[in-house]
Amino acid sequence: MLRGQELDAGGEAGKMLGSTWETRTQARTLVLLVPPPRGQLADRHGNALALNRVVYNLAINFPYFEGTDDATVLSYAHRRVDVANRVLEKDWSLEDEVILKHYANRRWLPLPFSGVLSEPEMKTLEPLLDQGLIIHPSYQRYYPEGAAAAHVVGYVGKTRPLPTGPIESGDPLFVEMEGRDGLELAFDEYLSGTPGKINVLFDADGTKLREEMVERPMPGHNVVMTIDLGMQRQAERVLRTRASRGALVMVDVYSGEIVVLASWPRFDPNVFVPFISKETFDGLQNDPDLPLYARAFRGLYPPASTFKVPVALAALESGTIDVDSVFDCPNEYFIGDRMFHNWNKYPEGPMNVVQAIKRSCNTWFYQVGDLTGSHHISIVAMRLGLGMPTGIPVRGEPKGFMPTDEWSLKNFGHRILAGDLANISIGQGRILASPLQMAQLMAGVAHGESIPKMRLVKQVQTVHNKVVKAFPAERGTPLNVSASSRNLVVQGMIGVVNAADGTGKGASHNYLTVAGKTGTAQWGATEDDKKLGWFAGFVPADYPRYAFVALYEGDPGEYVTGGRKAAPIVGAFLGEVFGKEASATVVAEAKALAREDLGVAVAKAEVLAEPVSDVQLVSPQDQEKMQRKTEGPKILRWWNRLRRYR
Repeated sequence: MLRGQELDAGGEAGKMLGSTWETRTQARTLVLLVPPPRGQLADRHGNALALNRVVYNLAINFPYFEGTDDATVLSYAHRRVDVANRVLEKDWSLEDEVILKHYANRRWLPLPFSGVLSEPEMKTLEPLLDQGLIIHPSYQRYYPEGAAAAHVVGYVGKTRPLPTGPIESGDPLFVEMEGRDGLELAFDEYLSGTPGKINVLFDADGTKLREEMVERPMPGHNVVMTIDLGMQRQAERVLRTRASRGALVMVDVYSGEIVVLASWPRFDPNVFVPFISKETFDGLQNDPDLPLYARAFRGLYPPASTFKVPVALAALESGTIDVDSVFDCPNEYFIGDRMFHNWNKYPEGPMNVVQAIKRSCNTWFYQVGDLTGSHHISIVAMRLGLGMPTGIPVRGEPKGFMPTDEWSLKNFGHRILAGDLANISIGQGRILASPLQMAQLMAGVAHGESIPKMRLVKQVQTVHNKVVKAFPAERGTPLNVSASSRNLVVQGMIGVVNAADGTGKGASHNYLTVAGKTGTAQWGATEDDKKLGWFAGFVPADYPRYAFVALYEGDPGEYVTGGRKAAPIVGAFLGEVFGKEASATVVAEAKALAREDLGVAVAKAEVLAEPVSDVQLVSPQDQEKMQRKTEGPKILRWWNRLRRYR
């Protein structure tokens, strides 16, 4: 193995190590920033999805060469890079311009040039250290669960490139990071922490007189999400096996806590750390399956027949229909001179509202929607949250769109026409909603009194578990629907899954009664021939606790229905997370909550309403150990080595 002595070949090192600091002009007092460890992102149970690790790079430590030329500086740097490459069989390099600029402006600081070193590599490099090579520590963001919940967690990037000009007070010792997307961006202010300061004083002849940590870096706060990592993993596994592209969402009916927010495909945020190459980023952006696209909360789609739930509620509440109202379900229906079709090519006969929901009869809803009118339908839909963002704290959540008569008058000079209303009545046309919005809608139907405000973050706390900001549960818009209307709709939704002729039997569960609604939508350009499959609902049906939505994006020309594609996603997911024992627990909890006053029930549904002292985050002691690795001996050791070259 190559030894450190090989750096002395040709007498170069002897000449350089005998150099002295230039007096007066080389005297320095350096006050530099020590970036703090970034706060963690954890799930509701304290499992970390974003944390920090201390990493090590190899760096060149320059002496001062009095009266030397550029060739000498370049030779010194390249020789050390070459030796490291031979020892570790790497191909690291430094451009001449980078070397000379660093030497001219910042030679008091090491110049890193390697990738992250492994423990064996650092051991191999030991004989070369103190020969102009040192190990350079820094913090690096790390996502221990890889791609799990990546669209929610987000990723980080460099706050700014490391300075290359003349060294100034306040320059950082290593690269600082900032949030770029997801909760990393939304809570960057809390996660960032406060930098520390290190002061190093040299006298006129270059002798180091003092070094001290003036201010210790303060770690950033930890953010506790509502996501349940175990359920999130199961959701993503089901999506991986059952959909090329899609989403799966589950929310707490009472507290509004989002326990699953899964988009598929996904990406690994570790590829952004410490920076992402153009080739890798272009690959992600140009992937036709759009792995960077957060379908679960940023995607907007026509809700298809899942929208028949608010249409039925509007028809019942407006008095247009009641429990005894019956309409025929033909295979086609004329509105003016235009023919509208049912999904079933055979007529199905007379139906009441429960049967129409169970069978998802389009032609029944064309008739009832026309009689109910767009005004009543849009009011109920907006009370259920459509046409407005849910308010989760991430960038880019869209409003969606719910057409109204007022909108139509403003843009077209007339109220919504009969043909457009027919499309609206089956969730097609101009209506757009995200999977998360539809989950909120289903949570409102499940509860019956109001929609819950969606919650993605429970609280922000220090590393010592002191809560600095909490996000309590809130109820949203009151639904103002009668229990009788809501119960009729729920009966139909139970039939969708549990009746022999229901359209969503693929979502059935061995131990829980599932209520749901299938949906199949035309989507995108007509020539693309793409369809969406939806399945939305809640569980347990009689005493709802969780609302859910599954979305399946079909390929061009693929045969897709909500019953064939989306319902089995929900069935597989519920089967994984709710076994016999877990199902009994959920039913018992849901029954107990149903007996409580709304405010009490909401409070009891919050699992972590108090300071999270039991969450298994990295302990304060471990945080301090990580901090000392960068703020203490490892960093100060740089300055100790400089004394050898005075």
